[in-house]
Amino acid sequence: MPRKTSKGHDYVKGVQGVIKQFETCFKQLGVERIKTIGEHFDPHLHEAVHVDDGDGEHEVITEELQPGYKIGDEVIRHAIVKVKKEK
Repeated sequence: MPRKTSKGHDYVKGVQGVIKQFETCFKQLGVERIKTIGEHFDPHLHEAVHVDDGDGEHEVITEELQPGYKIGDEVIRHAIVKVKKEK
C-alpha cells in the first residue's frame, strides 16, 4: 500500500513559513548558525557526543544532531555533533 506523503500539505507549508520567519528574525538580530558538517571539530563551537575511530588524528564533523548558533564571536548554543578521526 502506498504511503501518504505530507509534502505540500497546508500544515507543512505553515511550519515552513514559520521557519522562514525565524530565520529572518535571527538574521536581523545578527544570529548565525554554526557551520558543522565537514568542518574541523572546535570545542569552542561544537559539542561532540560521539567519536568514530578513524585512521587519522584530525577530528572532522560527520553529522549534526542539533544546530548551534552564535552572535559575533559569542556562542549562544553549541552545535551538537558526531565526529570522526581523519587524515
